[in-house]
Amino acid sequence: MEKLIDSAWNKSNDRLKGSFSAALGLHLALLLGLSFVLAPGSAPESSLEVTLAINTQQTESDKPRFIAQSDQSGKDAEQLSPDSAELLLENQLTSDNQADEELHTEQHWLGQSEQAMRAKLNHLQQSYQRLPKISRMTAVSAKSAPEAAYMYYFEQTIETIGNLNYPKEARDTKLAGKVQLIVVVLPTGVVKQVSISSSSGSKILDQAAVRSVQLASPFREFPEELRDRDEIHIIRTWQYQADNRLTTR
Repeated sequence: MEKLIDSAWNKSNDRLKGSFSAALGLHLALLLGLSFVLAPGSAPESSLEVTLAINTQQTESDKPRFIAQSDQSGKDAEQLSPDSAELLLENQLTSDNQADEELHTEQHWLGQSEQAMRAKLNHLQQSYQRLPKISRMTAVSAKSAPEAAYMYYFEQTIETIGNLNYPKEARDTKLAGKVQLIVVVLPTGVVKQVSISSSSGSKILDQAAVRSVQLASPFREFPEELRDRDEIHIIRTWQYQADNRLTTR
């Protein structure tokens, strides 16, 4: 034993190298001889991780770690269990269906409103087309040649008939005054209506002015340039003077 301890092999590096080689070979043999087998009846557990995006962001992440319904930074993500994820999807589908129903209802209401507005507009247009086309003639408005000519003819006719039928009471008392009349004339020249716009203050003069128009009717038919009118409203002032003359202003 003392010879072995004091031998040259024990005092050299050969012993250290041999020991390391033997230990390494033993470990390799143990590793190659081992295998791992799952216990019978056991299966690997599967799990589903769902990430809910709380606050969405516009920019995409360069290295995403989870899949969510929209982009967001990792600090705002919340991991849900499979049951919670399924409930979330059901709620989302329900919300989408409600939004679709509301949109359909709104579109239907807008369609009905548009149809009602179109119908009302058509009714107004038809009513407007049925309204008579009216022209008003005064000393200022009668500027065109046909209107001015018809106005002059109308005034001269009234003055002639009015002076021929001057009221006796006004002549005897030198009664004077001004009466403004609105005379509605049809295209045939027939007087449709006579109304007093401004009274003279004397019933005698007012009635005399209206009677003068009635006696002068019917007037001439409208000239061709005025045939597109349904009515012409002639507004004139008749003046009974103290010298027993009837004139227009």
